Amino acid sequence: MKIEVRNKTPEVNTYRSARVKSLFNAESGAEFIRDFDIPIDGDEWQIGLVVGASGSGKTSIGRSFFGSDKRINLYDGWDGNLPIVDAINPNGDFNDVTGALANVGLGDVPSWLRPFHALSNGQQFRAGLARCICENNGDIVIDEFTSVVDRQIAKIGAMAFAKGWRRSQDNKAVLLSCHYDVIEWLQPDWVFDTA
Repeated sequence: MKIEVRNKTPEVNTYRSARVKSLFNAESGAEFIRDFDIPIDGDEWQIGLVVGASGSGKTSIGRSFFGSDKRINLYDGWDGNLPIVDAINPNGDFNDVTGALANVGLGDVPSWLRPFHALSNGQQFRAGLARCICENNGDIVIDEFTSVVDRQIAKIGAMAFAKGWRRSQDNKAVLLSCHYDVIEWLQPDWVFDTA
């Protein structure tokens, strides 16, 4: 799969930008142009991982998959008045929701009774993964996958998400991360390193 990234912003000529250009021999910061050849064989995959340093094009690559409206933010859109057990797929099956919460490693049952904003970062990450699994949004892209949690939670969360996604979905998920340590835990069908 070939992806061409052509991100451009207007050139600005302020004192500070001119000084940065002079000090660091930078011609311009208004363009990010890269071509990527992602080795995806066929359509028989469920989980793909784009990994690399910040600013290396991961988000731009993610926008090329399934359209920009398929980007999922694990932390947005939560009803602040409802406990997560009610906020995740409100019209769905109770057992699917509780099963997804347990499957992504959020087995602390009292936390299910708290609203999203009252959870720890690690609990929020796992609740977001459970919501992705339960609320069938079709093919999705998750940016900053595992970025805001400690590395042990990231690894376990990646493994739990992969198992839950593969068990409950026929859809595709493209995950964007700057952390390489989740690869062996996630076991994606393909990995693309922007480096």
